[in-house]
Amino acid sequence: GQLVTLALSDVAMSTVANMGHVAEAEILGEQRDRLGNDLYGAFGRDFVTNDGHRFIVVAISSKQWTGMLEATGITEQVAALEVELNVDFADEGERFNHRDRLFPLVEAFAAQTPMARVAELFDAHGCCWGQYSDFLGMVNNDARCSTENPMFQRVDQPGVGSVLSAGSPLRFSADDHVVVPPAPVLGADTDQILEELLGLSTGEIAGLHDRKVIAGPEA
Repeated sequence: GQLVTLALSDVAMSTVANMGHVAEAEILGEQRDRLGNDLYGAFGRDFVTNDGHRFIVVAISSKQWTGMLEATGITEQVAALEVELNVDFADEGERFNHRDRLFPLVEAFAAQTPMARVAELFDAHGCCWGQYSDFLGMVNNDARCSTENPMFQRVDQPGVGSVLSAGSPLRFSADDHVVVPPAPVLGADTDQILEELLGLSTGEIAGLHDRKVIAGPEA
């Protein structure tokens, strides 16, 4: 076995390097403009339906692009735009370059379509898409945030009651299902920390309690 170390800063550096930011800065001496929720290099952004829901749709491959055009019913409008601009949107880079002309077409579709219909159309045409959700929606409607997901368990949290709690997202084929413990009550680990990490004796810890320097969970 080996000890695995993972620095949070290295996670950030690796992510931006793999997204091309490091190469652009080093080789081109440039950095990308702030794009909001626009997908860099292809077609993709969030849109709002007529019943107030928000979704994102992305079209990188030709299949995703064709599927989105058919699902939204804008194939002819996009074809006319290609003629006007003298471009071929089969090139995902051109979709990005002219996103300011393409986005309004999908905006118009979304503005007159309820979320349920958007989902139906996008799924039927194999679109790459997803619905945005707030935390209330996630907890109440998303099965991935429930005990249907083995990462989650209901835990009896002292002072709170039954709470949906997450264990480790790592799943090992040879390990049994690990029970998720409740969060420790404030002060529950004080004595253990002082003894194991600072090397205080039982008597020294008791003296701190007597002088009310520290307190256990009952305080």
